[in-house]
Amino acid sequence: EELLMGRLADAMGAIFLGYATLHHFARHKHSVEGLHALCESTMMQLEHEAQTALREAAANFPQPLGSLGGWLMAAGVAPLGELMRPYRPPSDKLTKEVAKMMTTPSAVHQMFAQNVYVGSNTRVAELLSALPVVVEADAVAADIKRSKREPTEKEAALLAHAVALRDKLVQVDVHETVGRLEEQEGYVRPAILSTLQRQQGAAAAFTPQAASA
Repeated sequence: EELLMGRLADAMGAIFLGYATLHHFARHKHSVEGLHALCESTMMQLEHEAQTALREAAANFPQPLGSLGGWLMAAGVAPLGELMRPYRPPSDKLTKEVAKMMTTPSAVHQMFAQNVYVGSNTRVAELLSALPVVVEADAVAADIKRSKREPTEKEAALLAHAVALRDKLVQVDVHETVGRLEEQEGYVRPAILSTLQRQQGAAAAFTPQAASA
């Protein structure tokens, strides 16, 4: 029963997200270039997810109804079988088109950056500012490889700058300080301080003096 409810929840979630996608598309289809392809890809994926969840729910209907319950469910959802399950995932061509819009400067990329806090010292701001640099560097690197030549001084500086940005941004779990409190000299997070105190207490319990006592 838990698996059945999980699959039905997956189907309902996909349907809900589909309605939300269509609502957003209807509001912004004339103002965001490339939104048609993004909406088509999203809807194809959600339709396929809902279809798969309902098919699997019918094929694994729990007892006591078992196969009878699954047959009734399948008949209600798709009485003509696979003829009424036409949904397929987005094609590789469409996926590549959407991926390009998401990873290069575009109207779609700018849309996702709206209403996002991009303070000067945030990782999100650094990512957004690095995007045009690495895209330009990627184009330069491709041209150098295609032309089989050495980079100019300006191109070498651009490539080095892009590599430095990449090396910095991939360090997702490396932070000397986190937040304004930790920027204050001598501040230690309460969780770390508590851990250190417990470690010191445990170490003290195993000293020779403590053992002889």
